[in-house]
Parts: sequence; structure tokens; C-alpha cells
Amino acid sequence: MPEISTDQAADSLQVSPLAKQLAAAAERAAARDSQLSRKELAALALRISIHLGGNAYISNKALYDAIVPETDDPELLARARQATDFSNGKDTNPFKDLTTEQLALISYDEAGEFTHNERYAANWELGLRASQWTAYIVEKSNSEYQRSGSRELAIREMSDYYRSLPPIIGAEFDGFELHAMLDKEGAELPRTRTSMFLFDTVLQTTLELEQQADEAKPPLTPPAQDASKQQ
Repeated sequence: MPEISTDQAADSLQVSPLAKQLAAAAERAAARDSQLSRKELAALALRISIHLGGNAYISNKALYDAIVPETDDPELLARARQATDFSNGKDTNPFKDLTTEQLALISYDEAGEFTHNERYAANWELGLRASQWTAYIVEKSNSEYQRSGSRELAIREMSDYYRSLPPIIGAEFDGFELHAMLDKEGAELPRTRTSMFLFDTVLQTTLELEQQADEAKPPLTPPAQDASKQQ
């Protein structure tokens, strides 16, 4: 057996607890995505979102707030506390700087690796980014149309955006046959009614998913404001 150098041992010790959790979650996500159809993934994503922030979560908030990771690791304990404080409007989101892929790994992982409030925080950040991107792409497409009478560049960016999403998030759009329509347009998108219809369909898809998310979990406003609205 080859000996492990001092440098290699040091590197292994420098791997953060979050990095280890994300690596394990990535393996589970890959297995899940390979076993489920896109339709099944979409249904799972909706069920998880409802579970994370729906009425049942609000009704059992005190129970979820009391959950503490079974560990002595101070970093894991501090992060769980921060996620709980965030859910109550008392602190920042501990996952606000993660990538969309990392947020999805936390939000949709059901193995117990992360507390409910940690998954809520990750899911909340995903929703916030989706809302911000929607506002951005609508403004960009409208500006493009005013300049050129076309939304071709905006449609291309939408296509790239939806294809880049983690499978479990992107699967939610398949119910609207979005990917099939984007593929059908091909590399060259003419300035025709077809392109306009595609844009309208994509926009409607986004709006419907936002409405669905609002029904599944609290609105995309700071948690403290959510709590006040429930009173």
C-alpha cells in the first residue's frame, strides 16, 4: 500500500464539512436522476418544495426549529442554527453564496444530511434566484424587441438557461414541453410568429411555475415578513 504523504494528509483535513456533505449529496442525486423519469423528477421536486415550505412546515415550525444535527462539529452546528435563524428572519441565508447546483443538492436531498431548515434556506435561495432571473430576462427580451422587433437573443439565452439547470429543476419545465419546443427551433431562430410563440410559451411557463412555487411555499419575501403575514 502506498504511503500517504504529509501534504496529502493535510489536503484531506482541509476538506470542509459542507464539501463532504455536498459530495455525498451529489452521489445520491446522480443515482436518483438516473432511476427516475423526467416526469417523476418533476413530481418529486414539487412534493419536496411543498414539504419544505408549505402549510405543514408553517404549522410545525417550532418542531423544525428545534432540530439540531447529531454531531459535535461546531461548523455544522453553527450553520444549522443560522439556517433556523434565517427562517425566522434573524440572520442571513447560510447558503446565499452557493451555486445553483449546490443549492439543488441541499434542497432536494432527502437522506437527512441536512436539517429541514437548511433545506428550506437552500430552496428559498433557489426561488429567489429564479424570480430575479425571470425579471431580468423579461426586461432584456422587451428591450431587444423594442430595438429590433425580435426576441431571438432572449430566446437563445432562455434555452441555455433551462438546459443548464440541474435535472430535478429542469424537469419541472418538461410538463410544458419547453425543451422539445426549444430543440425544434434549432440553431437558427427566424424572426417569425414561431419565435414569438416560443417566447410567449417560455414566459407563460415561467409565470405558471412561479405561481406554483408561491402556492407550494411562502412568497419570495424575507422570512420575517412571511411570519408576520401568517399571524
